[in-house]
Amino acid sequence: MEQSRDSIQDIWGPRTGYTGHWPVRVDEQTTETPDHWVQSACVLCSNGCGMDIGVKDGRIVGVRGRAVDRINHGRLGPKGLNGWVANHSPDRLTKPQIRRNGKLEDATWEEAMELIVSKSKQIIKEHTSGAIGFYTSGQLFLEEYYALAIVGKAGLGTPHMDGNTRLCTATAAAALKVSFGTDGQPGSYTDLDTTEAVLLVGHNMASQQTVLWARILDRLAGPNPPA
Repeated sequence: MEQSRDSIQDIWGPRTGYTGHWPVRVDEQTTETPDHWVQSACVLCSNGCGMDIGVKDGRIVGVRGRAVDRINHGRLGPKGLNGWVANHSPDRLTKPQIRRNGKLEDATWEEAMELIVSKSKQIIKEHTSGAIGFYTSGQLFLEEYYALAIVGKAGLGTPHMDGNTRLCTATAAAALKVSFGTDGQPGSYTDLDTTEAVLLVGHNMASQQTVLWARILDRLAGPNPPA
């Protein structure tokens, strides 16, 4: 595997002290030379880094940060640089599995769907639809949330649908609305380039938004660091 740096050992990358602009540093990792690159974005944390996906024979073979992106200027964190590798993991499930006699065994899609339908009907008959619940990811797209709502609310009729979009994001949005009058961030990442002080409350940016933390580290390494 070719990589511009070992992002597991070197999480934030080398310092490029801020001197009026955030320098470009293109982080890249590939397993093969791509046939072409496709513009995309990393969705593995909330930072929103621009990313190019390297494709060969219809498969992902690498990623690199987009140098022209104003959020990350080519930088990628450990998740962005490594998360895609799991797509080709040899032990990734390719078939549904059903537990029989305490052991998970491969099954057909028809068998799996029939089991889900029969169990759902049984639960609703015995305990009402209130006995069924969904806990979902915040990484889904709008179309997937819509499909999930059709299945859960319109189909099964359960009111119990939850996920980190409410338990995490919505609580942050509520706090922002009370504090700043808006449920979105009231400032811009570029504010970090000129602010005189940085105060972190209740968020481990160094671990959870590594590229944004690199921006702060570069500011601290510059000639006019914030308090």
